[in-house]
Amino acid sequence: MKQEEAQLKEQLFLYMDKFEEFQTTMAKTNELFTAFKQETEKKTIRDKNYKVFQIKLERLEKLYKALQIERNELSEKLGILKGQVSVKVADVDLAVPVMHSCADLDSSNMLNTSSKRAPGVHLEADPKGVNEVKCYSKALSTGSPLGID
Repeated sequence: MKQEEAQLKEQLFLYMDKFEEFQTTMAKTNELFTAFKQETEKKTIRDKNYKVFQIKLERLEKLYKALQIERNELSEKLGILKGQVSVKVADVDLAVPVMHSCADLDSSNMLNTSSKRAPGVHLEADPKGVNEVKCYSKALSTGSPLGID
């Protein structure tokens, strides 16, 4: 019986050692599983962040393209406006001599009419008004009323 008891104690110690090995193996497996789970969660979070950043990048690219298109349109409009301004400046430059010529025309007409008049004779028609009409029609033909823009 003592032999049986010794054998059973020996088996018990052997089973206890194997159980401890099993427990340490299980603890290591749990640690590895937890680490794996954490890594998987990190990769999942990275994937979500990556998708969010991809969406943001796509939106920024769309915005960039829209801003480029708007910039190009505004550049074209600016070029057109600069062209119009330069034409208007040219019109003003052309209109200024028209105004001078109207004034010259007015003064020369006054001289011509006064030289045709006899002393002391007054004309009823106002030649100055006629010159203003001529001057206004000349200014209209250049594109700006009386050369003023």
